[in-house]
Amino acid sequence: MAEIEWKGILWKAAYGQLSVKDLLTVLKGYGPMEILEFEKPATCRGQVSLCVSTDGTREITIHELEMQGEKRQGQGRATLRELRKLFKGEIYVEYPDLSAAQEVLKGSLLFWVKMYREALIDGLECGMFCLYPEMGEAELSKIEDQITTISRNDKTASGGDESQR
Repeated sequence: MAEIEWKGILWKAAYGQLSVKDLLTVLKGYGPMEILEFEKPATCRGQVSLCVSTDGTREITIHELEMQGEKRQGQGRATLRELRKLFKGEIYVEYPDLSAAQEVLKGSLLFWVKMYREALIDGLECGMFCLYPEMGEAELSKIEDQITTISRNDKTASGGDESQR
C-alpha cells in the first residue's frame, strides 16, 4: 500500500490500494472521492474523505480525529485550520453514535460545537443532532444544553459529581 508524505503529513488509502500518483491526484482535489488515513507525527492522526461537490466546492469530511502528545491545548484547532488551508474547502464531521455514558467518557461533542461556533467546521452529523451551515443561535444553544445535560446526568448517576454527595 502506497504511503506518501505530503505537506508534512503522512497519507495513505484507508481502504484498498492507491498508487502514489492516485494518492497525489486525490490530495490535490482532482480524483474521485476517497477515504484517506493521515498522521502528523506526535500531533494527530485520523481519517478523512475528500471530494468535490456538485457545485464544484471541495468537501472534507472528518471521520476520525485523534490528538497525540502531551500538549493537547490548541492542537485540534490547529489541525482543523491546517486541513482547511491544505484543501481549501468546507469541513464536515461525521461523529460516531455514542451512548450517553460513552459520550461522557470519551466523547468530544462539546469540542465540535465549539469548533462550529468558531467557524472551523461547517457542519456535523451524529445520532443526536446535526450542525449545519447557517444554523441559528437559539438552536445551537439548545444543542449545547442537551450535551451538557447528558454529561451532568451521567456523572450524577455514576456518583462522579462530588457536589451530589
